[in-house]
Amino acid sequence: MRILGAVVGFFTVDFLFHIIDALAFGWKADTAPERIGAVGFGIVILLLLMTLFYRLFSKSFFHGFIVATGLFLSFDIVVFHWVFQLHRITSGPEANWLEPLFVLGGTILLLVGIRKERSARILEDKGISI
Repeated sequence: MRILGAVVGFFTVDFLFHIIDALAFGWKADTAPERIGAVGFGIVILLLLMTLFYRLFSKSFFHGFIVATGLFLSFDIVVFHWVFQLHRITSGPEANWLEPLFVLGGTILLLVGIRKERSARILEDKGISI
């Protein structure tokens, strides 16, 4: 049931984010520094959420959040940005280096989250609490 919930949640969020054409308070990023700054703002928000979730929730929840974030970053960019070419992460040439960095970062987050959760489960099975 957890896997079904994760899959449904992933696709729901992914589709909702990509069908909404919203501007932040009427601001539009027109130049490369503004577009990179907007992406950077998103990264800062993600890091703040990761810190908050690390402190407030169980390790298992945090590991799941890391895995979901990594899956979203890598899967979304590869499938929707590269394979189907629906959109880019930005409307400028900086997307040519930002997107591969996000796929790499997403893959790393995915692997780290899975590895940490598996090692926590192994320790739990041995009766060692973390």
